[in-house]
Amino acid sequence: MKFDSIDKIDLTILRSLSKDGKKTYTEIAKQLNVSSQTISDRIDKLLKKQIIKRFTIEVDPESVNYPIEFICELDINVSFMDDVLAILKGIPEIHMIKITTGIHDILCIGNAASIENLHDVVERKISLISGVTKTYTSITLKKVKTNQVLNFDSD
Repeated sequence: MKFDSIDKIDLTILRSLSKDGKKTYTEIAKQLNVSSQTISDRIDKLLKKQIIKRFTIEVDPESVNYPIEFICELDINVSFMDDVLAILKGIPEIHMIKITTGIHDILCIGNAASIENLHDVVERKISLISGVTKTYTSITLKKVKTNQVLNFDSD
């Protein structure tokens, strides 16, 4: 989908929903001085074009006893890429997996219940996957920015 197919109304809708996914069509319509039906039609179009991928919630991991956020970068034998990814997708503590350029091949972000849980995830689940040659794990000390609010200019 090309960026130029999105107009100012679409950008405002996307910005508004990225800040607050519970915002109603009526609230967005008032902000834009258009009808709720216009907003509904626009959102349907954005969903159909897969510009909006899904609506979801953000859960506070600490409140569900998974307070330790970790980043694990992996070096792998790339001929095992598909198998490694399939196994990583099945590890419940991992909530984001990205294939990357640069020094490491895969980036995983997740949450652990404890240091022992993190050790188990890295040493007994990730490190033992065939094709994983090295892991580099970090723990998040402080979150500075976590939202995915669209910041690009609409003009």
